Amino acid sequence: MAKTFQTNEMPIYEGLAPGLNAYGQIPDMAWTPKIVAKTAAYTVLASESGTIFTTVGAAAPVTFTLPAITDGPYHYVFICGADYGMTVAAETADTMLTMNDLAADSVGFVTAAEMIGGSVEVWCDGTTLIGLARMATEAQTPTITTT
Repeated sequence: MAKTFQTNEMPIYEGLAPGLNAYGQIPDMAWTPKIVAKTAAYTVLASESGTIFTTVGAAAPVTFTLPAITDGPYHYVFICGADYGMTVAAETADTMLTMNDLAADSVGFVTAAEMIGGSVEVWCDGTTLIGLARMATEAQTPTITTT
């Protein structure tokens, strides 16, 4: 069988032309999240937008401090992966919109036996900071702090 070629070839990136992998995706175009484990307090950078942070391996509670709202837009997911509390805190107090609170300081999972698997998804458009608690089970209780 004779091979045929396009007259206007597809662009080549790093010497490779796009093609489907075994999963039917074009690998150069597929989104692969960056997953990072933190075991101590950490100040998140706006440039890390799109990252999924976990507390896998933590031996003590972990607090993630978000960038300033004006550093947005940014988006993160924080997953409690240890039997220690996890808190996601706004850089400035009383600025996070979350469950039944327009001016929260933080959202987290710190109640004993209700931490592992809980997550917080954060969205910021540069003017509004939203922190959404995601429970792994209906028995989990997110902790929302407001000063």
